[in-house]
Amino acid sequence: MRVFFFGAILGVASSAFAVMPGSATDTHTSDFQFVGRVNGASGVLIGSNMVLTARHVGAGSFTLPGVGTFSVIGGSARHHPTDDLTVFRIDTGATTLTDWAEVNVNSVAASTEVTMVGFGGTGFLNGLGTGYSVIDGGGIRRKGVGTVEGTVFVDEPALRAHSYFAPLRKNGDAALAGGDSGGGWFLNSGSGRKQLVAINSWIGTNGTGSNFMFSNHPDNYFMSGAVDLSRYNGWLREQNVSVVPEPMSLIVVGLGLAHLGRRRKIKVN
Repeated sequence: MRVFFFGAILGVASSAFAVMPGSATDTHTSDFQFVGRVNGASGVLIGSNMVLTARHVGAGSFTLPGVGTFSVIGGSARHHPTDDLTVFRIDTGATTLTDWAEVNVNSVAASTEVTMVGFGGTGFLNGLGTGYSVIDGGGIRRKGVGTVEGTVFVDEPALRAHSYFAPLRKNGDAALAGGDSGGGWFLNSGSGRKQLVAINSWIGTNGTGSNFMFSNHPDNYFMSGAVDLSRYNGWLREQNVSVVPEPMSLIVVGLGLAHLGRRRKIKVN
């Protein structure tokens, strides 16, 4: 693990997965069956044969537990030229995939709850009730609910992205950790297909925040970050990704962004 100190920008590149109070008997969550494994991390099926993931995860065989493993169609991978997104197509053969997420490119307002989904370990409330003790065991699709508190632009050597961030505030909040980068954040409302609004990308600490510890301090907390798909509408359309057409853009309220100029402790897995 490397630790960086910055004077202006919050951000890290990492593998990531949904961490929440769980149990050793956790099984693949059934309501997000279109989230699969890619290169030991995660990806989201966004069409009958199209996968969206993080650029630092890259294209690779896509495994949907209980369904099958599908190879990448040669030459289909498209990496964003600078930022943390990759899209590719898979060869589904005789299998017809009908369950996928819809890419929603409307902005997500602060205080919106999202479901984070990915293939990492799980966590338990620690003995003091101050945070999570994380079990490093990936390979199971898990989900947890977090709350978007604002946006930040990350520009680090291993990662660049316009991102949403969601700090850990209390027991039951989801966080990201090492194993499900490329998974997604989904809106918890609406009907029809699940609405994908962000791609799991990084974790970090604000101020003196500590790993997987709860904090209501305005400056010091542990946080998760995901690529804000509303900022990549044009690129997604260029890759022939079907997106939810945006009405008048909703304004994202960047709670706490005035504090982002302070020193950050950044952790990279």
